[in-house]
Amino acid sequence: MSATACRGYLAAAGDAGLLQHLHGHPFVAGERHDPLLEERQLLIEFCATELLTVPHRFAEVVELASLGATGADAIMVRAPESVRLPGPWRRHTTYVRCSGPLGAAPSPVQGLTVRRAEPGRDDADVARWLAKAFVDGSADHGVTADGGVADGLAREFLDAPDRVSYVACLDGRAIGHATLLCAADDPVTDRQYVDLVDVLVEAEDAVRRQATGMLTEAASVHAHGLELPLLGSVIHPASPSGSGDGDRIVASLVARGWAIDHVFWHLPGASGEKDGA
Repeated sequence: MSATACRGYLAAAGDAGLLQHLHGHPFVAGERHDPLLEERQLLIEFCATELLTVPHRFAEVVELASLGATGADAIMVRAPESVRLPGPWRRHTTYVRCSGPLGAAPSPVQGLTVRRAEPGRDDADVARWLAKAFVDGSADHGVTADGGVADGLAREFLDAPDRVSYVACLDGRAIGHATLLCAADDPVTDRQYVDLVDVLVEAEDAVRRQATGMLTEAASVHAHGLELPLLGSVIHPASPSGSGDGDRIVASLVARGWAIDHVFWHLPGASGEKDGA
């Protein structure tokens, strides 16, 4: 798959002063702040395949983009699934796509059910699970997230008008959730989709696996009913001990019918001096 961007995105990036051209091909880069990682990032949100796949050209892209972000702690680049960046670049987050309803195996766990979350009844649990997901995700990148920031972000998601959550229950007790944003938009491609923000289950392994499958099935059916693809994300841990965990999860999802949509690659610092690179 080639890196593509819609005309409207490139026009808006040009108006904002973020669009540049190199060897006749476009790329879009600018700074952003990740509040959970407490990291200033140079984000190369779009880069033409003709630049991404030629090492010396991509090195030029990074050099030019870095001129406007001299204080960045890290560089992030979005790339299609087919592109593999060499070390010290590492996968940061892989986005996977489901274009139809997924099936879950019949539950062997007695008393395990999934229902639509109810306002008021489930809000506190969903907010807590979302905050935990943000904290755990930051930990996977080697950062201790501020609990207050995580709680605030969780509340923003909870209050989003397009938020829908499903809750897994064991004998009537809520043990996990899947939370969706149903009016998500990818500005690069101008594609509408359902964002599977998080799936989290607090239970022993057998129950957790079954409940996760049932929640994911409910999310895929919901997206299919809206005639939209479902996109989820997989974090690739930064620590050497967990470096292959993300790849294994992605491979497992692909085997179950998901497809890799795009990948964010990470370079710690302008020279790759952090994060063991």
